[in-house]
This record gives sequence, structure tokens and C-alpha cells, in this order.
Amino acid sequence: MLSERVALPEVLTGPAVFAGDDACLTVGLLAGLRAVRPGGPLLIVDGANAFDPFLVTDLARKSGLQPRALLDQIRISRVFTCHQLEALLRERLQAAVQQFHAPAVYFSGLLDPLLSEEAPAGEAVRIFRLVIPTLQRLAGTGVVTLVACPGRSVVEGPLPHSLPGRERFFPALCEAAAWVFRVAREADRDAVQITCTKPQTAAWTWEPQIGMITARRWW
Repeated sequence: MLSERVALPEVLTGPAVFAGDDACLTVGLLAGLRAVRPGGPLLIVDGANAFDPFLVTDLARKSGLQPRALLDQIRISRVFTCHQLEALLRERLQAAVQQFHAPAVYFSGLLDPLLSEEAPAGEAVRIFRLVIPTLQRLAGTGVVTLVACPGRSVVEGPLPHSLPGRERFFPALCEAAAWVFRVAREADRDAVQITCTKPQTAAWTWEPQIGMITARRWW
């Protein structure tokens, strides 16, 4: 299924973080779709408000698949606030993994609700304490656990919209992850540069024959 995929390791043995420009949202989604199987869909927690059914439809058609068949392999929960994220982490996510026998969970923009100016700093810090144990618990039970953190600055320096007390969110996430990838779309050609910085240094250039498909932000 989906022959045009990033040449990443076949097995990601723990939480994997994809950070960089918005291309990391597409790369994270493709990495998650690698794990789906009949009766075992990909669960998506969309904190970036970036899941695009048209992207999945385009991907399916360009790969010779029925769009409905691919969309049926996805279950999505949109998260708009830090408290919605808290409720999902505390109460709903593990139940959904068990209910759907999901082999993978993809967090699209996991930190976005916590870095919002509308989220009180104390609440964001408290809820962030749930994030890493949740990721490690999922990975420890064999669930492929993927996190996309869009925003070029997360791999070049401090987050421009990071408020006091939240500067450590992204570094702490990377410290806890088994894999960390930097993702950047090349400006002069239809390609994405993917660099692994943990557990070891490696680099790939993805030049999809089906053409670049970029996630759309819905705001």
C-alpha cells in the first residue's frame, strides 16, 4: 500500500517526533499510514487543525487506491483547547486504542493547544506532564506512536510563540522520544529533506513520484 513513502526505518521502536515546517505534518501522516492494517486503523489526534481528507483522497488516487478504503483506515479526534487535550489523554485515548485495535497513533500538532496564548501557563504546564507518560505507555504496548510539531523554529531555536514557562515543552518531548526527525521542504524543487538527529544521525531526501502533497491549515 502506498509505494511512494519516505524511506524511513520500517520499525520505529518508541515515540517518534517529526519537527520543522508544515511538511512534517505530511511526513508524520505517511509514517502513521505505514502501520495500518485491515481492522486496525490509524488514530489521529489533531491539535494542529490540519487533517485534510482531500490530501488523503489525493494520495489514494495517485497511489491507485480507492479513497474510501484509505479514509476508512483513519479515526480522528480534533483537539482545539488544552483541556480537550487533557480529557483525551486522561480518559479517551487508551479506550479508543483498545476499541479499534489501533496499531498506531499520530499526534498532529500535539503541542499546539498547550502553546496557545489562550491556555493559562499553569494549566499548560500541568497538562504537559501527562504527555510524555502517555506517549511512553503507548509505545511500551507496541503501538506506533508519532508526533508532529510544525513550526520551523522548533528545530532552529526557541518557539516564537512560546510563552514563559513553556520553553521546555519541545526539548523535553525530544529528550523522551526514541526518534527525532527534522523535516524541511526544499524551496527549489519538489522534495523534502528529512534528517534524523536521534538515536543516530541519518538523512533522506524524499522526492515523491506522485507529486508533493502538502497538508492544509484550516484557519
